[in-house]
Amino acid sequence: MAAFTSSSTLPILTVMICDPHYDTPLGAFPSSLETLFCVFAPNARELFIRHGPQLENFLPAREVKEGLWEAQVDQNLDGIPYVIQIVPKDEFSILRENYTHILDPYALAALSARGPGIVVDRSRLPQPIAHREPIPMEDLVILEGHLRDLLGLCTEKYDRPTYATFHRWLSDRQSYLGQLGINALELQPLQEFDSLEDVEYHWGYMPVNYFAPTRAYATDKTIGSQIADLATVVQACHGMGIQFILDVVYNHVGEPNHLRMLGGDYFFRTNGDGTLTNFSGCGNDLRTEAAMARRLILDSLKYLVQTYDIDGFRFDLAELIDMETLKCIERELRAIKKGIYLIAEPWSFRGHSALNLKPTTWSYWNDDFRDSVRRYVLDTGNRDALRYFLSGCTSHLTRVPTQSINYTASHDDRVWIDGITETYLQDGRYPRPNDLQRTQLMFAILFMSLGVPMLSEGQDFLRSKGGACNTYKDGERNRLFPERLEQFQQLHAYVSQWIRFRLSPAGKLLRQKEAPADGFFRFFQTDDSESALATLYNADSSQGPRQLFFLINPDLHTVHFPLPDVSLGSFRLVADGHQFYEKNSLQRLSDPHSLGPLSCQVWRTDG
Repeated sequence: MAAFTSSSTLPILTVMICDPHYDTPLGAFPSSLETLFCVFAPNARELFIRHGPQLENFLPAREVKEGLWEAQVDQNLDGIPYVIQIVPKDEFSILRENYTHILDPYALAALSARGPGIVVDRSRLPQPIAHREPIPMEDLVILEGHLRDLLGLCTEKYDRPTYATFHRWLSDRQSYLGQLGINALELQPLQEFDSLEDVEYHWGYMPVNYFAPTRAYATDKTIGSQIADLATVVQACHGMGIQFILDVVYNHVGEPNHLRMLGGDYFFRTNGDGTLTNFSGCGNDLRTEAAMARRLILDSLKYLVQTYDIDGFRFDLAELIDMETLKCIERELRAIKKGIYLIAEPWSFRGHSALNLKPTTWSYWNDDFRDSVRRYVLDTGNRDALRYFLSGCTSHLTRVPTQSINYTASHDDRVWIDGITETYLQDGRYPRPNDLQRTQLMFAILFMSLGVPMLSEGQDFLRSKGGACNTYKDGERNRLFPERLEQFQQLHAYVSQWIRFRLSPAGKLLRQKEAPADGFFRFFQTDDSESALATLYNADSSQGPRQLFFLINPDLHTVHFPLPDVSLGSFRLVADGHQFYEKNSLQRLSDPHSLGPLSCQVWRTDG
């Protein structure tokens, strides 16, 4: 995610209590005759629930255990707004007014980032008929995108972006996603975040509540329709055969910092001088190892899976989530949905945790793949690195190939074309011929590598941000434009063909669940290049008679591959750096085999 520092911190005294773990259900629970509220607020000396259309009703709560507060009203408040108000233990706080309007961390819907929350009867929550098991991880092709950016390609006229509009667009098989052919959509955060203006563009990486879908895209923000709205988006994905992955942020929170108001420093890591740590770059770091912080994370994740039938999660800055919590997530979510996708962004400003995740079933964004492929197509890398990434990194970084999410661009930093273009100031809006050829080489590497390929929205039609790097609030730069898609329709179609090939029976050799045997790969190199590489897949025939042969040359001159002991006549050309071929291609493998500059070829047997 994009890092930016919040300068606002609340001057709250550290709350010195034991680290309790309460199993009492938290949140608001309406029934036919009453509504019960339960809140964990170790920073409160007194606590009230304000409810009603204007929050005019005050309901005093009692502390039933240390830091655990309960209040009850003899009325069904389903659909009624409410907030928490506390008198903090720090009676001299200069920001006492902040404590009068706290959004319940367990609210299932909210009217804004500042609250109020909405009381929701759980009997009217979406009820999936049966939790579907996701397709196997090795069969995924992921697209990372932002709901609002993607709607830039929608031809429907709308006043503002909504879940409902996205649902209708997504359900059209002629839409961008349908034409591209991906089978997994990873949407940037949709939990309630700290955008206070409906029209404000926001990536969503500053969450203020982990249960409530953001009201920014709700059909009717006044009644909490975002719950049903988000459910229809997930259902639309499933109807299209697309797995739904949600980007979630459990390493820090946005503003207002409701958790700190309720808990003082209980929910946050601090330095020796009492100030908040900031390895997230966003002003605070959650103390995920705290019992009730861990419970908040687990409760919200389980709720999202059980309510919306979400297929997986990508965890922002997961290096800041302690390993025990990551193992709890793995254990408890797999008990609900065995094949759920758990994907970590394995770094923060504190460090990198990919190797720590190697013994687990977690996958992670492979930033080494991203950086190395970029260097390779610019001919500043080497073929040893390419061997490593083609084989799924199982010689070091991963235990099995599916732990590596292979990508070359994401929402963060410069988009692909801006990062590799030969144009001035890394402005890829007007790419040069070499830029296009290098992009085609990149896609070939991405789809010929073991692991899980991930595209960034618009990468298939050279989406450019004009060289800009951090665009977390720049909706105009981030939006996808149909004119750009039309301009580079040929590249879009080429990428779509790669996806179809990857998911075809011929591509099964690339979709390895386990680390293949040592003899699975055979590599060939040339004497006239330090980078060009040829790779034979299933060289030992351990996985049947079918074989693939991939040759790539990032140099600006022709290279010649010696191919001893290869049954050349059994291979036919599938694709090169520009197109895919039908069965009747007249090209043949030869020994030695010549390959032109900035080019590649994929061959296959018919076994």
